[in-house]
Amino acid sequence: MSVVLGLIFGIVNTLVLHLAKGMERHGIEIFSRKKSFKEKGKKPLIYIIGFALNNTVFIWQILGTSFAPAAVFSSVFGLGLILLMLYSHYILHEEITAPELLGAILIVAGTSMVGFFYLIEPSVLEPHIFYVNFFILIIVIIILFSILIGFSWKKRIAVAFIFGAVAGTLGGTDNVLKRIGLTSNNFFEAIAGIFYLELDSFIFLFSFLAGFFAMILTQIGFAKGADASRLVPMYNSLYIVAPVLFELIIVEGASISIGIIISIILVIAGVFLMNIFKKTEDNTQKRIIME
Repeated sequence: MSVVLGLIFGIVNTLVLHLAKGMERHGIEIFSRKKSFKEKGKKPLIYIIGFALNNTVFIWQILGTSFAPAAVFSSVFGLGLILLMLYSHYILHEEITAPELLGAILIVAGTSMVGFFYLIEPSVLEPHIFYVNFFILIIVIIILFSILIGFSWKKRIAVAFIFGAVAGTLGGTDNVLKRIGLTSNNFFEAIAGIFYLELDSFIFLFSFLAGFFAMILTQIGFAKGADASRLVPMYNSLYIVAPVLFELIIVEGASISIGIIISIILVIAGVFLMNIFKKTEDNTQKRIIME
């Protein structure tokens, strides 16, 4: 039952986030100075609602990672792209291409398989964390990502791929950190534990910082000229993969089956197909809030 709840909240999370992105894209015209506020019609309200929905994501993260491993919660993230595709087609009147349709099919198939395999296979619901591995992993990530971001920033090379990969990894790490902080506590206990200098509570608090940097890096990437059609699939793919890899390294007894690996590959392939052939978005749309 816990895995089911983790999957359900994971699905709610991705649907809310991608609906928010669609509404922000819809209302982005409010930043144009060529029209008056009145001429822009309902778009300011649409953008505000989208922005508000965007900021409820942490709620679904907390609920989802309270019941299931972060890998379970993150595994269905690609599903939200289908809602975004439908919103873009029926509301924004954008064309659905054959690769997008094939990508949607792969995401549905992969996500369904993920749910099936996680339900029939045992998972570590109350993990024992190898804290030595955890801190070594965090240090390696900080050093590696600092080098990659600094190199891409200075040379302006592979901006979309590097910023997307780093931001997506941080977004996925956010889920892992919340899972660690909430394994033996509820939200209020996790917060209260800070005053008692409990390590898991500080890890829980640090998760919000990881999520914040994930959002900031996507915006910087767009500002540096990254194409959304390249940055988005990198972000989404690493958002799904990072929790799986991290939990294998830091959680005692964590494992992954061939079925789960194949399922995740299908989801990631679908993510790429739904984004990689899109036309380059204009600079205004590139600044849609990602996280």
